[in-house]
Amino acid sequence: MKISKGEHRDNKLNQDSLVQALRLLRECGYVILEAVLPVDWVENMHCAYNEEVKRQFVGEKPTGHGGISAPLCMPFIDPLVIENPFAIQILKQAMGDDIFSYFPYGSNTAWPGCGIQHIHRDTGHLFPDEPHVLPISLAVVNIALVDFTEENGATEVWPASHLITDLQHNDKKNLEERAIQLPSTRTIMPAGSVVVRDMRCWHRGMPNQTQEIRSMLALVYFRRFHHLPDNAETFRQTIPLEVWEQMPPQSQKIYRYNLPENVD
Repeated sequence: MKISKGEHRDNKLNQDSLVQALRLLRECGYVILEAVLPVDWVENMHCAYNEEVKRQFVGEKPTGHGGISAPLCMPFIDPLVIENPFAIQILKQAMGDDIFSYFPYGSNTAWPGCGIQHIHRDTGHLFPDEPHVLPISLAVVNIALVDFTEENGATEVWPASHLITDLQHNDKKNLEERAIQLPSTRTIMPAGSVVVRDMRCWHRGMPNQTQEIRSMLALVYFRRFHHLPDNAETFRQTIPLEVWEQMPPQSQKIYRYNLPENVD
């Protein structure tokens, strides 16, 4: 989807665009909002991301598909990331006002020379034994930090695959065989694009044939009826008070389960 100058200015989709975005998310399993973030902001975030990659992988030369965990500092805690106005507008309409997430969020990076990832969905259906498709309850928001092209490994997705209920999400062999029979597409998009994807949608990382890493941020959002995982304490990062106080109210609400230190 391309948005208008007025929507860029207001940081908000108009009603027609919102209806279209929700329809694409519901029917296709994902929606791409092309180049909605400011060019200078994307360049600064891209530079910060590359520096953080060097810091977290010092002395290493990663291969394949992977990424980093976002550190608790700017620009990674910028509201344009964790409460991106376009993504949040869609998510609240699709999953309710009380969505939440966990910190740290991640990223998806295709390293130069990486191969083809196996086809997978990030989560299965809530009731996998039932033939009915329930409304979206888990979504990932991706922010492209570079142009996504066929050459640098733009993600391959299977539209409407989130509606398929007769395959377990971790049955890799059957999923691969099934996917061959269904049409797929690539997420070709300019830097600064925002993707909102139902996490049941089939997808895979593709080869990066360039010499530069292909990177995007990845933030997962939950519908409120989810309970905290039993092992939440093993992966949930506590947000320090001084960082918590820098966050605007909506960011604090989104990360309310990453309870800050010294805050009840």
